[in-house]
Amino acid sequence: MTIKSDKWIKEMSEKHEMINPFEAGQIRVDQNNQKLISYGTSSYGY
Repeated sequence: MTIKSDKWIKEMSEKHEMINPFEAGQIRVDQNNQKLISYGTSSYGY
């Protein structure tokens, strides 16, 4: 199995629901409008 790029992971997740739910970004905003490092694609994988 080869390592896949973030672009490939994002495309496959959005078009084919490879990962569901999928979060493309690593920063999310909580209910107090605070930015939090969360999950998603990065140089180290999903």
